Amino acid sequence: MIIPINHPIAQIKLSILRNKDTTPDLFRKSLEELSYLFVFYCFEKSEMDPITIYTPLEEATGHKLKEKHIVIPILRAGLGLLPAFTKLIPDIVVGIIGLSRDENTLKPTQYYANLPANLEDFVGIILEPMIATGGSINKAIEILLERKIHKIKVCSIIAFEKSIIELNENYPFVEFFVLSIDKTLNSKGYIVPGLGDAGDRTFGTLINSQIDIKK
Repeated sequence: MIIPINHPIAQIKLSILRNKDTTPDLFRKSLEELSYLFVFYCFEKSEMDPITIYTPLEEATGHKLKEKHIVIPILRAGLGLLPAFTKLIPDIVVGIIGLSRDENTLKPTQYYANLPANLEDFVGIILEPMIATGGSINKAIEILLERKIHKIKVCSIIAFEKSIIELNENYPFVEFFVLSIDKTLNSKGYIVPGLGDAGDRTFGTLINSQIDIKK
């Protein structure tokens, strides 16, 4: 299921991220701020269990999440969306998946994974700011399914229309939370208009712009 995030604040932050003049510091800050919106959307319909707590005055009923959750940023760019998940949900488990993309074939290769061997009791939340060819998300979902994950959600800022439609058709049980769906992918595998390389812009390793604004 594709779930668009149309919140006005999300659109303001998206505009900052798209702007080629945004500094790495402001880019990281905007990603972190967006991570809070993703948390609210991801957990909006979560089931809760009652717990007993004690206020300074008397016993009361509180609540906790019914299901266990694991949040999985895809290295590197996914780390930018991680902060709110660990700050708002202190007991959430953090897994890591490292995928690199061959710039010629545009295919992903797994170079790292740190996840529990069995995830059948977990809801998995994959963090991947950009869904371009869809290869990285497809690979990440396969990795989680091999570990018998209970449920999967994906948080992405921008997705290429063709890829997100195909992913949704292939994995109808996955919830895809997306801020924007862009219609074009260039020959280098970058989403257009997109925002460039999210990992390079987050960590300040961008040397040359990947976008030729004349095209």
